[in-house]
Amino acid sequence: MPKYIKMKFYFKVAPVLVLCILLFNTSCKRFLEQPSGSIITVDSVFTTPDAAQRALWNVYATCVINGFPTGDGGSGLSDAGSVDGLLLAASDEGDQFGTGGRANAFNAGTWGPSFQDEFSYNRVTIGMRNASIYIENASKVPIGNTGSINWTAQLRDQTIAEAKLLRALMHYEAMIRYGGIPIIDQTPIVQINEVNGVNQAQVIPSGNRRSLKSTIDFIIKSCDEAIPNLPDNFPASDIGRVNKGVALSLKAVTLLWAASPLVNTNTPPVSSANDSLVCMGSADPNRWILAANAHKTVLDWALSNGYSLLDDASLGKSESYNYATGAALDPRNKELLFYDKSHGQQAGGANVVRWCCPIYFSWGNTVMALPMNFITKTFRDVNGNDVSIPTDGTFTQLKSIMKRMEPRFQAVAWWPGSAYTNTGLMPAQGGSDTAKFLYKQKGLTGNTVQIGAGTALIGNGIPNGIHQKKFINLVNQVNGTANFYWPIFRLAEFYLGYAEALNEINPSNAEIFTALNVIRKRGGLPDLAPGNSTYASIYGDKSKTREYIQRERSVELYGEEHRFFDVRRWKIASNDGVMKGQFTRIFLYENSSTPYVNPTTALTPAQRLANDNLLSYRIETFESRVWEDKMYFFPFAQNEVNKGFIVQNPGW
Repeated sequence: MPKYIKMKFYFKVAPVLVLCILLFNTSCKRFLEQPSGSIITVDSVFTTPDAAQRALWNVYATCVINGFPTGDGGSGLSDAGSVDGLLLAASDEGDQFGTGGRANAFNAGTWGPSFQDEFSYNRVTIGMRNASIYIENASKVPIGNTGSINWTAQLRDQTIAEAKLLRALMHYEAMIRYGGIPIIDQTPIVQINEVNGVNQAQVIPSGNRRSLKSTIDFIIKSCDEAIPNLPDNFPASDIGRVNKGVALSLKAVTLLWAASPLVNTNTPPVSSANDSLVCMGSADPNRWILAANAHKTVLDWALSNGYSLLDDASLGKSESYNYATGAALDPRNKELLFYDKSHGQQAGGANVVRWCCPIYFSWGNTVMALPMNFITKTFRDVNGNDVSIPTDGTFTQLKSIMKRMEPRFQAVAWWPGSAYTNTGLMPAQGGSDTAKFLYKQKGLTGNTVQIGAGTALIGNGIPNGIHQKKFINLVNQVNGTANFYWPIFRLAEFYLGYAEALNEINPSNAEIFTALNVIRKRGGLPDLAPGNSTYASIYGDKSKTREYIQRERSVELYGEEHRFFDVRRWKIASNDGVMKGQFTRIFLYENSSTPYVNPTTALTPAQRLANDNLLSYRIETFESRVWEDKMYFFPFAQNEVNKGFIVQNPGW
């Protein structure tokens, strides 16, 4: 006869050693403020609605997705960029230069079971278990009105649905990295079984990995169970809580992952005796139909609830895109379906500024830059045409090309001769100075110097002349504070996912281009329609349309932690120039004995042009990146594998 032991204070489970502690601070009044304080028992929490609500806030606080760097330890977050930078630097989207630069381990191929700083499985597990505690115990709270909370059966069921969805979100975040994972669908217990006269302890749920299909099925089931009990919207005082749209969104992206080439197969990139852990076991085209239907449901829900892409005439195309991705609290922004609200305003000098902005703090550490080969293969000019940048040319020619680039490029890239921002970022540091950049004096091998006002550009040796400014673009010019929040689900993603799935079903479906044109219109590009050369070249061709959609997604979702995973699920990471091969940078240098001078407003247009012509640019290789197909999936930490419960991913 099995016996069960409920662990009231914490759960110590062999495969992933964590303390699952339910924390709250009785003085915590702000929704989703990070709680801290005392250890409590389950029985003492679920006696009053107020205490139960604090327990729910703790579920939110431990089920966090935040792509901004927060430093070592990540402030308890499961996902904090790459600790000292943005994850974009670990893909072809970017590069990180300066002291630190942990994203570079992915590019150099030096990450592995003993070194992986992008994701904390332990912290995700804490969130899953806290959610399970809440789900199983919320029904113990007596129905009633305490004055501050009217605890009804409907509210109880709603909060349980919130916890189920947050738990599913954590499973999704682990799944896209590892494949099949141990499913935590209940509060861990220790079951004592008698085997051959000896009592043996077994942890339930099992710490063994489940198949990828089982993991995906669990996430979908959790979404379906949560959807009926979640509201369409919350009042402004509860901003940041998961609503019905978040559940629909999580279901859609999970089904898109299941349909994608990486896993929609019986042949994973690296085969082993445990293929079911990293693939679905078959190539089923019906999975694309499920993904398309789920994305259409998200779009229909969003439009019926007042969501739309931010396209404000007073902001313009570039700044509309900028605000849509970074200014979550701006009343014009109805595009973010869900974003991280676990923190308040980031203080001046926060790590996201310190480690990602090249011009603000003299004590800054690193900067993010865009490789030139990513720019030329991804972005377009203002007319939607491909961009060609010769290997060598004059500064005047470079500026002419850059000025013709599409609005979204202008929102994310700071190129020599452009203002860092149109929103007034840190003018004292040169943010509005179009002359602030680096160049080499007296030829290709001269000293690197800075032109322009304000704090020195970090390092005076940044490996690329074009820097990323997404998110950082919105830092307050007066005190360096930041009110941006990490975007988790943004409406644009679902137009792109819908188009992607439809193309795999029928590349002649007109709705593909209807969805894409919503994105292109806000992006300032002409519609894909008869008479458009791009449309003519891809219409009805599944392969070419697929490549176009992948390119459009790379532009629209730049820097939002999609590309790193998209190139994996599309199974293109091993292509040259994606996650491996030569990557290029651009730099400026004086091309004559006449020195370049600071282009002040005193210069006439003719003098400014002549001055610019004293500089030339060159594009050259700055590094060669490493990829092995085992990297399609993350390795589990070696110390966990050594415990004998977790099967390591193939190749590691």
